[in-house]
Amino acid sequence: MRSYLLILVAMCFATGCLPKDAFAPPTETYMRWSRPGTDEVTVWKDMLECNYASPFDGIRGLDGADRTFDETVATMICMERTGYAYSERGQKVKVCERYKSNASCLPGAAIPLPEAGRRLNGGYCKKYPQSRACVP
Repeated sequence: MRSYLLILVAMCFATGCLPKDAFAPPTETYMRWSRPGTDEVTVWKDMLECNYASPFDGIRGLDGADRTFDETVATMICMERTGYAYSERGQKVKVCERYKSNASCLPGAAIPLPEAGRRLNGGYCKKYPQSRACVP
């Protein structure tokens, strides 16, 4: 039985049935955001100003604790309001179309505004003060 499974997997590789990125590492969070004429350091800065814990992991905080889903969606909405587009699997996604029932997408929800002070005084820049994202 095990040999049949190995043969099946080998055939999938040989015939190209698996997606080309099936075993690729996950995309860094900042790479999912784009805005014309914006370099990666500016994306990092804007993410931190919109209350992301890190430009590299949008879910986990620097202390290792997971952020709530509402917090994550609110930061994504902040990025959209700043002019960024979010992509998943190569397709642009509107945050509140995807997560319509999320509390952050309801009228009157508290969405953070970008703040340079939040970035410069936040946990990421305290932990990594030499990062290019932490330059004023």
